[in-house]
Amino acid sequence: VFIEMYFIFTSFWAYKIYYVYGFMLLVYLILLVVTVCITIVSIYFLLNSEDYRWQWTSFLSAASTGFYIYLYAIYYFIFKTKMYGLFQTVFYFANMFVFSLGFGIMCGTFGYLACRLFIYIIYSTVKID
Repeated sequence: VFIEMYFIFTSFWAYKIYYVYGFMLLVYLILLVVTVCITIVSIYFLLNSEDYRWQWTSFLSAASTGFYIYLYAIYYFIFKTKMYGLFQTVFYFANMFVFSLGFGIMCGTFGYLACRLFIYIIYSTVKID
């Protein structure tokens, strides 16, 4: 994800042409699979400790990907761009905040829905006598 984000940021902020859309789709699918698997495992451990409040934990653990993207945006701004001035800085960080927030909401939604399906499956097999 780190290398792919570098190429996406470079194409967006340095006006380079990005042409590896198939690889980006593959990285995106791998990111979703890993996010879903990690979220399900974390919720499984949460349910094993008899904590039933899994909804926000599942969303926030998957949405933390957006926080990682924003941290990378700060790194990219400091070390890779040559932007200066108040307007450019505010424009860059506002756009990256909106992008990171949207990406975090998207990953959080996938994590929540996967955990909801997982919990439905594991509790549908429970027999109550």
